[in-house]
Amino acid sequence: MLATVSEIHRYPVRPPGFEEPLFPTAESRRTIAEHLASAPWLSRGSGLPGGNGQTARRCGEPAHVLRRADGRAYLMRRCGKECRKGSLRKRRVVRVLERWREVGSWWDAELSVDRLVFRILLAGGAVVDLALERPSGEWLLMGVVD
Repeated sequence: MLATVSEIHRYPVRPPGFEEPLFPTAESRRTIAEHLASAPWLSRGSGLPGGNGQTARRCGEPAHVLRRADGRAYLMRRCGKECRKGSLRKRRVVRVLERWREVGSWWDAELSVDRLVFRILLAGGAVVDLALERPSGEWLLMGVVD
């Protein structure tokens, strides 16, 4: 399901017989687009059925991950308006679908971002992006994937 960086780098940039410039005509643009669309690693870019793999709703709300001794993990977060004030919602983490690191604005201490992001499948079928802020260790629910 996941492609390696070396697999992506080995994929030919252009179809056989094409030289620079790649896009002199509309037909050549179409041929290049079809070539890239047939890349096996590109077709696996979003393994979420029916969705585009993008975050549909961004939250950035505080969350907590509870790990049990038996290996199960739960996402804990405050309920919205539909729950009693101060109550928590707990959902079991079924599995981690993807993970990556986001680093940005490292040159500015106030705006810098350094986090590990996990795309997880929760019991009930919801897919969410959960971030572990570094170095604070705080968890944030970044968004719900469509």
